[in-house]
Amino acid sequence: MNIENIATFLAIVETKSLSKAAEKLYVSQSTISTRLNSLEKDLGIKLILRNPGKKMIELTPKGEDFVPIAKRWISLYKDTNMWISKSPNVKLNIGAIDTVNSYILSSLYNFILKEKSTLYIDISTHSSIQIFELLETFNIDYGITSRFIRNDNLIGEPMFSEKMVMISSPLYSNYDDVVHPKDLDVRNEIFQDWGPEFLIWHDKWWDPSERKKVIVDTSALVATCIDTKNAWSIVPLTVAQAIKKIKPVKISELLVPPDKRVYYKIKHRYPRPRSIKLLQLFEDLLDLYIKDHPYIEIIK
Repeated sequence: MNIENIATFLAIVETKSLSKAAEKLYVSQSTISTRLNSLEKDLGIKLILRNPGKKMIELTPKGEDFVPIAKRWISLYKDTNMWISKSPNVKLNIGAIDTVNSYILSSLYNFILKEKSTLYIDISTHSSIQIFELLETFNIDYGITSRFIRNDNLIGEPMFSEKMVMISSPLYSNYDDVVHPKDLDVRNEIFQDWGPEFLIWHDKWWDPSERKKVIVDTSALVATCIDTKNAWSIVPLTVAQAIKKIKPVKISELLVPPDKRVYYKIKHRYPRPRSIKLLQLFEDLLDLYIKDHPYIEIIK
């Protein structure tokens, strides 16, 4: 089968439109139709229903079944080209959320880069949703997220968790070692969204419409903004301890805390053959690292 035709089929599936697939691949719509017809002829089956007047394409049952197979074809094609080129440094592409890359696994990454010459890694930071999308399209090999999204092509399981704590600046505030949420003024909060479960807990104690001091989207900004009078923020323990290393920060326990933050490891059900050994090597190192980490708990 022609790999270009398979890639065209996946572009149609992604965009749900022949015309949009043409725009994505920078070819004419007639070229898209020709490639699709050629692929269907090679397979001897119809992949897409032609419904005149409808803007969105519709897959046949066989077409739906062919999607994961097509993605594996693309993966094998990329691996074949890499094998032909005899690239000496095969890299493992790791995608994780910001807190994992910046605060939890940074020491592990440094160890791998300095000590493990047999394991080459590319590290990127994304949202949980983006990580699932990148894994499904083989743009990364391994993901660590803060939520699990059901996907037939991916395998995920909870790996570790950590408790949430409150931080404040001892230079500008005077909070107790243990704090009850009802005693906190949300107007002094440096707010970061830690996911659906956290929001449910947060909305239980404070009116969602009440104005907060500031809303941020990274933990680095929490560290920047915490040095104001009576400011407080709820963060994972690893983030709190990392900020404490660079500036004075008081870490307070919450008398009624939110649920522990859970992290998931995500892999493709059909990983690229070239990455299988690297994945095992990385997971072995990751398991040892987690076991010895002082602020996170392994989920068994």
